[in-house]
This record gives sequence, C-alpha cells and structure tokens, in this order.
Amino acid sequence: MVNDKMFSVAGEPTVVAEVRKKVLEEFEDLEFFADGHRYILNGKSLPSVSNVAHRFVKEPFNEQLQAIRYAEKKGETPEYWIQLWRQNSFRATRLGTKTHAYAESLGYLRAGMPERICPSIKPQYMHEYNFLAPIHPKEEAALKFMNDLPSSMHLVLNEAMVYSGKNACEERNLKEQLAGTFDMLYYNDGTNGKPAGFIILDYKTNANLANESNRRYGRMLLPPFNDLTEEDYSLYSIQLSLYALMLEDIGIPIMARCIVWLRDGNYQLVPVTDLSEKLRQTL
Repeated sequence: MVNDKMFSVAGEPTVVAEVRKKVLEEFEDLEFFADGHRYILNGKSLPSVSNVAHRFVKEPFNEQLQAIRYAEKKGETPEYWIQLWRQNSFRATRLGTKTHAYAESLGYLRAGMPERICPSIKPQYMHEYNFLAPIHPKEEAALKFMNDLPSSMHLVLNEAMVYSGKNACEERNLKEQLAGTFDMLYYNDGTNGKPAGFIILDYKTNANLANESNRRYGRMLLPPFNDLTEEDYSLYSIQLSLYALMLEDIGIPIMARCIVWLRDGNYQLVPVTDLSEKLRQTL
C-alpha cells in the first residue's frame, strides 16, 4: 500500500518526504471499503470521523417528520418532499465527489505529477499546456485556490487515511478508536513570512457552512460542544481536529486546520478552532 501512494517531489524540504513516509507507514494497515463507507483495521470495523462528529447533533434530521411538516405547510405529499431531498442530496454528493477528484488532481499537477491525475478527471487534461480544465464553477474555484497557493506550500499527501490510538502516552489516546480520510496535508516552509509547519486543509462544497436560523435561536451542539452552534462549520471543526489529533499522535504537530470552501468560481479559506483537547477528554 505504501509503495502505491509514495511519491517524491524535486526540491521539496526533507521534512516533507520524511513525514509523507511516516504517515503512510504508520497507517498502512487501515483498509477502506467504499461499499458502506467502512474502515477496517485488523478485521475490526472503526467508526468514521464524520459519523462521530454527528453524535453531537442534538436533533438529527427526521426525514419522515419533516416531510409531513413540509407537506402541511407548502403543499404536495410527504413522498414528494422526500424524493426531492434525496435527489438534491444525490446530486450534491456526486458534484462534491467529482470536485474533490478534480481538486486532488490539481494538487498533483502543481507538484509536477500529471500521471497521478484521477482517472475520472484525465479527459480534462490538456497535455500540451499542462492544463487541467475546470468544467464546473466549483472546479474553477479549486483551480483559483491552487493557483493562489504560494510556492512555500509543499504537498505532503492527498486523501490519506488515518486512525486514532497510536499515541505513545496511553492516557492521551481516545477511549474509542476512530478512522477517517483527510483531503490535504501541506507543509509551509516559512519563506512566505509565515510560521513554518504542517497544515490540514479540507475541501467543502456546501452551499452554506453556517446555519443562520440555529444561530438566531441559539441551537447548540451537545456537550462538551454546547458552546458551538449546530451547523456544518462546527461539525467540520470537530472533524479537522480529529484528523489533526491522529497525526499528532504519531509525532506530527499540526500548526493549523482550515476549510477550503469552494464557492461558484471563487473560494474562501475558513480556519477552524483546535478542539483536540475536548475530544481527548470526551471520546
């Protein structure tokens, strides 16, 4: 597994190659099965980071109940609204998957590895210009982000799987073993005037990160995150903190965690708070 994902980039700092190798070797025994979105470690199924984050949602979306309420308020049948929501979700998921593949491919192209462009994205590659054509506004946003990325930022890994429980200090490990896949790990070498260090970045294609209604009415997550609004931004803060925690468990300090929010044709970098200590105490 490590050999399939290992690569090197000419001129990259030594620490980048060392950390890439360390991450791939430390977590090489973790398997992922797209069918059912399952992470398997030594025959044991591990909960995913995204599912664990949703444990802190006070009132998970009740599709049937909400469909009845919508039908009473806006007309049509509950079945109509359920079908509409599921179709919209299917469409958003497929768009998100394609955008992630395009963005991942851009990272490899920037690092000088066009051979690593995802198979589904290869028809968009113009070899003579070394250009990966965006065919959707969110892909245009990803291209703009990658073009804006300073030369001080070096790709460590794309789409890397990690799991908890590897901290040498047993008391620092989570009580429950979890697994997940982060989008990007980069190293800033400090030549841009900012501190050197490792940064986790995660692409998001949501229409919104904030939930203005929940902010207005003070709907919060469950403890210990009851100081955070129940919204995607808060859930992503938990997710990125868990990814960072898992890397820090193997001795890789994470300087920052940031959402790359892909809008239509543009992007926004949204830093998230480090919630690692709360997570260590809770999970």
